[in-house]
Amino acid sequence: MNGIRSSMQEYLFLLNSFLLNRAHLNYVVSKMVTLFSNFSFGRNFLITILFFTVASSNSLIAEDNASNLPAIKKVKEGIYDFGGIIIDRKSNSVSIPAISNQVNGLVEYGVVHEDGKIHESLFRTSVRPQIFHTSLLLLKFKPVEGFFQNLWSDDPKSIDYSENCFEILVSWEINGTNYEKEIEKLSINQNRNGPIEKKSFIFTGSKMIEGTFLAESSGSILAIYADESAVMNNSDYDSSNDDVWIANKQEMPPLELPVLIRFHLPQ
Repeated sequence: MNGIRSSMQEYLFLLNSFLLNRAHLNYVVSKMVTLFSNFSFGRNFLITILFFTVASSNSLIAEDNASNLPAIKKVKEGIYDFGGIIIDRKSNSVSIPAISNQVNGLVEYGVVHEDGKIHESLFRTSVRPQIFHTSLLLLKFKPVEGFFQNLWSDDPKSIDYSENCFEILVSWEINGTNYEKEIEKLSINQNRNGPIEKKSFIFTGSKMIEGTFLAESSGSILAIYADESAVMNNSDYDSSNDDVWIANKQEMPPLELPVLIRFHLPQ
């Protein structure tokens, strides 16, 4: 039974990836067939549940983009490599490699793609924004709705986003010593001379306009100053102000140092 349960869990994860990216059909079907081929009920069960899920779950299909997403590779039980992102289903987290990009001066982003606005970001990464966005959907987390409508309104309301806020940890190593810091500590609000409030970043999701996934074009992954094209945004006070956020040189890793950024989904 443990083997069946494990195969079922991997099947559902792979099936969800198919729904999020229909270009993966051949890969996912072959994996599902392999998973269930050793069980006598496998063929009929596979046909039944595939028909039911595809027929009833169109709402789970992520936005298409002109470019296909890469195949998901299983690293070990519960851990997958998706285009350079490590998805850990056990810890409910995703991790991306990045480079320390800016250690002082004004910033508008925490993380951008290396082809994005690197002159305004703490970190840059080779990971594609759409893959990061899709990774969060694969972990069954939905974007927060109404964030920008409220933020840009004439009378924005104070909204508690605590249930939607991620724990984001940046780790690096220097001369055998390991460091790990919350990403909020790495940027300072000059108006109040303090860092971003702990656990302020939420998954807002990027937009699809005329077949183009905006984050893929802009390279915006995690925004400190509100950006509707970014995958994640800062919900802290003053996120609508573009000239108050600076890199915290006292807390940032040295310039050009490789780091690992782990995004833990809200519990």
